[in-house]
Amino acid sequence: MEHTRASFVLGHHQEQASVVCCKQGDPTLLVTDLTPFHPQSHLWPDQPGDVGTVRWEGGEAAVGPCRMGAISPEGELFVDTEIPVKRGADGWAFVVVHPLAGSHHLAIGSPVELKVDAEARHALSLGHSACHLVALALNRALTPYWRKETSELDALGQPDFDRLAIQHSRVEPRGSKEQYRIGKSLRKKGINSEALLADLDRIALQVNEQLMRWLKEGGEIRRSRAGDAVIDSRYWHGMVEGREITIPCGGTHVSSLTELGQVQVTLAPSEEGFTLTTRVTP
Repeated sequence: MEHTRASFVLGHHQEQASVVCCKQGDPTLLVTDLTPFHPQSHLWPDQPGDVGTVRWEGGEAAVGPCRMGAISPEGELFVDTEIPVKRGADGWAFVVVHPLAGSHHLAIGSPVELKVDAEARHALSLGHSACHLVALALNRALTPYWRKETSELDALGQPDFDRLAIQHSRVEPRGSKEQYRIGKSLRKKGINSEALLADLDRIALQVNEQLMRWLKEGGEIRRSRAGDAVIDSRYWHGMVEGREITIPCGGTHVSSLTELGQVQVTLAPSEEGFTLTTRVTP
């Protein structure tokens, strides 16, 4: 069995596909050879899975938030955190699992039409594209708080606080929420945590001002992929300050910074760090 071929990276919302696995129940778990649905990652579950509908001869069903799955060499389906092997394990097929409302039996090989809720996808894409831009703006605003040079740099060549400190990220419709922790190891790397945490309001202001400047530039956003399998590497490319930058990313995105309209963040202290909340007003 092959890995699911995924077309969401191309911006597709609809596909004709064939059933490769159907686990009847409520919900019914459907796997197809090809899908436009973006699944929530079981490794870094930041963006929720797409929702929509599936139609087949004589029936249709609503599709709940899609998840990653893996089918063993023996044909057993494991979903989300139940997946017991690493991506690319010999004999295992990594797949997109479509939870169908209700109990259904779809024969292996039968044709289905998959259709993503485009409005729900777009709202999440706004949040995810903004999330990348916010991380870059945050890294820039926090550069003065580093006492030492660090080898961990972001796509703009700035100290990558976002990558080093992020503990949790959740993309939301037209926004996102990130949790950052400034622990002992990060302080040893040179971050001035005391000064940083005392300046959260000022930092938020600087981030918002930087975002406003970048959004006025209105650079293009595009996606690329190493292959069409759902586990193949995918990338976000954005025009920032007159040059294209690349960030590894498996999610969905809008096509330009202009689509984001206005992006604003707020920072709030939390245990050993802070929470960053992003809101997009297209």
